[in-house]
This record gives sequence, structure tokens and C-alpha cells, in this order.
Amino acid sequence: MSTETVQSDTRAPGQLIDQRGRAELEFVVALRTGMTSALRSQVRRRIEESGVLPQDTTDIVALRAAVDPVVEATAAHRFQAATLRWSREIQTPRGVEAFDRRREFFESLATPAGQVVDVAGDDVPRYWTYEFHATEGGWDGHDHMGFVHHEMVYHYLLTKIYGGGGDIFALRRKFADKAPKESYSSIVDLGCGTGQYTLKLAEAYPEATIVGLDLSASEVNYAQRRTEDADLTGRVEFRRAAAEKTGLPDGSADLVTSYILLHEMPPHAIKAVFAEAFRLLEPGGHVHFGDVGAYETRSGYDAWNDDWDAEHGNEPWWRLAATTDIAEIAREVGFVDVERYELLPGGHPMGTTARKPEGA
Repeated sequence: MSTETVQSDTRAPGQLIDQRGRAELEFVVALRTGMTSALRSQVRRRIEESGVLPQDTTDIVALRAAVDPVVEATAAHRFQAATLRWSREIQTPRGVEAFDRRREFFESLATPAGQVVDVAGDDVPRYWTYEFHATEGGWDGHDHMGFVHHEMVYHYLLTKIYGGGGDIFALRRKFADKAPKESYSSIVDLGCGTGQYTLKLAEAYPEATIVGLDLSASEVNYAQRRTEDADLTGRVEFRRAAAEKTGLPDGSADLVTSYILLHEMPPHAIKAVFAEAFRLLEPGGHVHFGDVGAYETRSGYDAWNDDWDAEHGNEPWWRLAATTDIAEIAREVGFVDVERYELLPGGHPMGTTARKPEGA
């Protein structure tokens, strides 16, 4: 395909994969949106009719002990669990194979013109090497994993499951708008991935300069390319760095924020991230983190499903994030006016917003 064809093609990059790739990913979609969704409804009905769900969801260990024997005795749950696990393990490899079959073409769409600054080098935390979401090799298991996830896995899978083909990242803009002030001048986005939330921040705060940080080179490289395609170069930049060790100057931001980052790290790292945010903020600046809902605010079924799904979806620290007092961590670090709230009733994400005191 010529460069002229690429530039004039109105299809999303993920729609440009070959027929084999489309068929393989659409098969996974069919399993997730059809069969497993129907089975999940059956399993939920079985749980709710069993009468074992407790009113108090703070003790997730007791909740799992009550519910797991009920679901494990049902064929619907066993089949749903097997298909869900298979689909998670297969979706990224299928996207990678589709990319590699047309590597030269897709590299022209995935490679940024600008260079992303690498602050981290080989200094990465141990928790980051885990294969989150059953992604083979981790977030840098392929040199263009950011493109594969964003344009292939997300396009074919998540838009069908969560967005019906619409803007599956709309909640990110809604959360960005929940920051306390109407305008900010210098924003740091921690754990930015491919820039999904970063670009929503750019929409919400058009006068701000934004720095997005992530440990995955492939993710931030594609975030850089997406920023170039959106003509935001100069206002939005990306760096490869850990959220708890950014390398940015003290007091250089008036908003430090993240979306769905904290549950990907253990509690000691969460505290380190809050401490780093405190250091980065100017006095009066805000921290604004959106992450998974606390189990204590969830219904019995939803708390069980969150925990079961996290355990079987390669989310090793979800439970800790959902049971840790995030607001107390913020206070311990020195933040004031700490607010913890649900963006959607009974759902994800749960926001934590706080202020660095004047004179701190």
C-alpha cells in the first residue's frame, strides 16, 4: 500500500490488518461478547439465588470462601472461566502476528518522528516486570506493543465489549474534568501508556503543557506518535520513567494525575507515587488519581467478580488496591483536603483528589 493511500485512508489503523488477523480477533470478540457474557449472566443469577452473598464486602477473603464453592460447582462458570482465560492469552499474540505479517506498513503508522527521553534506563521496579493482563513478555514483549494494544486489541475487543464502537476512553475525559480547578498550566500524567488519558487531559486543559510518563518504551513511543498525529507536539511530551521516580524538578506541576495506574503496583509503591506527586507539585497544587473501586463500596456480586476476575486476569495487586485506604496514604504523605469518591455509582473508577498545602 502506498504512502498516499495510508494518508487518505479514513479507517482506524487497527482496521488495516489482513483478513486472517481480522478473523482471528473477531473470533475472540465473539467469544467475549456472546458466549461468555451469556454465561456470566447465568453465573450471577446462580450466585444471587444461592443466598451466600454477605452484606459486608470488606472481608474479601470470607466473601470468596462463601461464593467460590457455589460457582465452581456450575458448568457455566467452568466453561466461562476457560474461554475467558484462553481469550486473554491469545488476543495479544494474534495482534502481534498480524502486525509482523505487515511490519513495514504498520511501522510507518506506529513510529514517532520525535525521540522519547529515557529517564529510567535499566532502573525499573521489580513489580513492573510482571506479565499484566496475560500479555506475553509484558508491556515491552514486542517493540510495537503500544500500537498492537491500542490499535488492534483495543479496537477489535474493548470497543465491542465496553464501547459498542464508540469512544471507550470517554470516562477518561470525564475524570479529567473532575479535577478541582477549571484550568492548569503544568500537568504530569503518571503511567500514561499510549496516551489515552493524556490526550483527554489535553482536550480538557488546552492551555496546559503536559508530560506523560510510563516505563514501557513501546507504549510511550506510540503515545508520542499519536501526539504528533494530533498536532500536539510542543504542548505534550512523553518520557520513559517510573511513576515513583520521574526525574522531573521539584514544584514543577500544578496537577499530578493518573488513570488506572495504582492497581498495577503494590501498596509500598502506591505510597512512593503519592510522595513523588507531593514533591512534583507546587504549593496549592492537586493530585488527582482515578483507579479501581474499593470493595467496601461494591455490591456482593461485584466485589466477588472484581476479585475473581483480577485473580484470573493477571492482576496481582488489584485486591490490595481495592482494600487499601488510599485516602490515608495521601494524608500520611502530607496532602490535605483529601476526597475519595466514585465517578460512577457502584463502579469504576474511584477517584482520590487532594491538595498540597500552601507553604509545604
